[in-house]
Amino acid sequence: MSKLDLTVIVNGQPTTVTAEPEAQLGSIIPKALEQTGNVGQPPQNWELRDANGNVLDPARKIESFGFVSGIAIFLNLRAGIGG
Repeated sequence: MSKLDLTVIVNGQPTTVTAEPEAQLGSIIPKALEQTGNVGQPPQNWELRDANGNVLDPARKIESFGFVSGIAIFLNLRAGIGG
């Protein structure tokens, strides 16, 4: 399976992260934060959600979600974490 280009929306700012389908979803968090300059909070303080607002398990492999290239995923600070 080839790499996927995932559009990650970080606090409203989109960035594209290229990921290996076999990698854990959480592996895209540091890349997305670095690419958007959001380095004030560590990766574990962030959570990924789909377009419906469902929290995505960062420990699952990317391929297990059935994502297609270009899908939008939302990365936001966890509730209760100040920026």
